[in-house]
Amino acid sequence: MMATKQIKLIATDLDGTLLQNYLPDCSQEAIALITQLVQQGVYVLPASGRQYPNLRRMFAQVDGELMYLCENGALVMYRDQVMLKRSFERPLALELCHMVMDDPDCEVLISGERTSYLIPKSEEYVTYMRDHIKNDVTIVGAPEEIAEPIIKVSYYTQAENRDRVTAFFEQQIDDRCLIVVSGNEWVDFAPKGTSKGAALAAIGEQMGIAPEEMMAFGDNENDRSMLELVGHPYLMRHCNPSMEDVDAKRCDRVEDVLRELLEHGI
Repeated sequence: MMATKQIKLIATDLDGTLLQNYLPDCSQEAIALITQLVQQGVYVLPASGRQYPNLRRMFAQVDGELMYLCENGALVMYRDQVMLKRSFERPLALELCHMVMDDPDCEVLISGERTSYLIPKSEEYVTYMRDHIKNDVTIVGAPEEIAEPIIKVSYYTQAENRDRVTAFFEQQIDDRCLIVVSGNEWVDFAPKGTSKGAALAAIGEQMGIAPEEMMAFGDNENDRSMLELVGHPYLMRHCNPSMEDVDAKRCDRVEDVLRELLEHGI
């Protein structure tokens, strides 16, 4: 196992990786391990499709500063400042929003820098986003009401509908943006060039950290780019079957690898 002094940055996906079995929050064990790593000078990044305020709340107990890779790489925040931000051209963003809204099996999630915009078809969806996912949400009547740049458009649908709906949307977008599965019920549209791996590469250039000095954990297609970038990739043993071709070590729990890393680095 690589010692902590040789690992300068650790990125971990959340849902299905650090958060397993649909748990809403990470374990106290994980908080303690991340705190130790940060205090040893390692940059630790929650790397998620989630919004920035959601991630800050989730890791508020960490004693030290984290870097946040949000919205699947469309936004990176450090010390509450924007480090990297990608956004859609507005006409395409609005088209994507309306495409999702027009599908009766989908709910739309529109990402700004610090809030999620909802145009809900049901109150249950609002409750789910606000109380279970724990996002800051803003209800709007139409995407045209959103004044700030749109950095991601996502759709939520039942797992049994995901692949059918996604195949239809792929035909409509005609390769004008990225479409990435980020969970059993979630798929994201993102501006071209946006990914967790691209965000990590940009961070590395800014911070002087080489890919071989990075470690990452993931389980799904939205993690592929960062696992293929870093020198020390870990794939969850229960990963999406489509990820089995990724060249990475397998693990059952992120906490186990972090503990071993700390033990070998002391």
